[in-house]
Amino acid sequence: MKDQEINERFKKEDKRDLVPAVALSACVHILLFIGLFSVFQWSTDSETVYAELWAPEPVSAGNDPKGAAVKVPDMPEPQPNQEDELRESQEAQEAAEREAAAQEALMKEEAIRREAERQEALEAAERERVEAEQRAEEARQAEEARRAEEARQAAERAEAERIEKARQEAIEAERRAEEERAQKEAERLAQEKLAKERLAAEEARRQAEAKRAEEARLAEEKRLAEEKRKEEARIAEEKRQAEAKRIAAAKKAEEERRQRERIRQAMRQQELARLNAKIDPDSDHSGTPTGDKRNRRQNLTGQALASYNARIIACVRPNITIEVPSSTRRGQFIAEFMVRPLPNGELAGAPAQVKQSGWPAYDNAVRNAILKCSPFPIPDNKYNLPKEVRLRFDPVDDRR
Repeated sequence: MKDQEINERFKKEDKRDLVPAVALSACVHILLFIGLFSVFQWSTDSETVYAELWAPEPVSAGNDPKGAAVKVPDMPEPQPNQEDELRESQEAQEAAEREAAAQEALMKEEAIRREAERQEALEAAERERVEAEQRAEEARQAEEARRAEEARQAAERAEAERIEKARQEAIEAERRAEEERAQKEAERLAQEKLAKERLAAEEARRQAEAKRAEEARLAEEKRLAEEKRKEEARIAEEKRQAEAKRIAAAKKAEEERRQRERIRQAMRQQELARLNAKIDPDSDHSGTPTGDKRNRRQNLTGQALASYNARIIACVRPNITIEVPSSTRRGQFIAEFMVRPLPNGELAGAPAQVKQSGWPAYDNAVRNAILKCSPFPIPDNKYNLPKEVRLRFDPVDDRR
């Protein structure tokens, strides 16, 4: 493509340079013709001279832009007396021809020069094209090399990143493993510490429980001893009071007996007197009075005795002040007491425990409740107060 542009440019330049060359050649031929015509006219004025000019070489039509050579007119043959003029004319013609030949040589040289320049330009363009192709190839190779280098560097970076990532992952895995080992070790130490603390706490708890149990045992022993002392003192006091009451009651009973006896004697006397007043004077009977069966009382037995015992237990139970555990089973703790009521319902002495329940606190609570219930309720008039009453208590019945 570039070679065609260069050829077109040189063709245009050749056409531009060819016009002046053709014009110059035409001018030279015209001048030569005018010169020859003038010489011919001058020669014909004196005499007719015929001269014939022969060109050493024909004029080429290649230099004529119109493709037609300038035809030199035939010269008349020189006359013998016109040799000088003819020689001059020939010299002028030769000079003109030489000038034309020189001009043509210049034009050839110019054409050769231009052709050389064109060839040089073509060669330069070819060199430039080759150089451009070489530069393009070098650029392509450089681009390929650059891309290959970039690919190599990218591969190296990727490999380096992969190695670094693997190293970081290995470091992270090692760190996590170390953390797990540290955590497991911390958990193991914490578990050991917790186990030691539990053992210490358990030991402290056992020691505390043992201490509390010992203190409770000592306190219970002390309480039992104190209760025993108080019970003994209470029993002694009750015995003393009972003895005093017994003596007082005996005295009172004796006094009441004597009073009743006196009353009975008086009533008997009155009754005898009344009966004697009703006796027929003629009767043989001595008037022995009959007994008053309305004043006779029966002893409590069977259902009546059980009902009376229930009345006494119902009087005692509200006075039993003790907390009964919910785990207590019926029949587990049974306490039985024997009491001796006086005719007025009061107790003749302290309650006698005939069966211990195995729970001393409950036994004491029942005993105190029996004392609080004195005097006992009196049975109906038709029943005598029993000499002894056996009472049975179960803490399950006293649970609130």
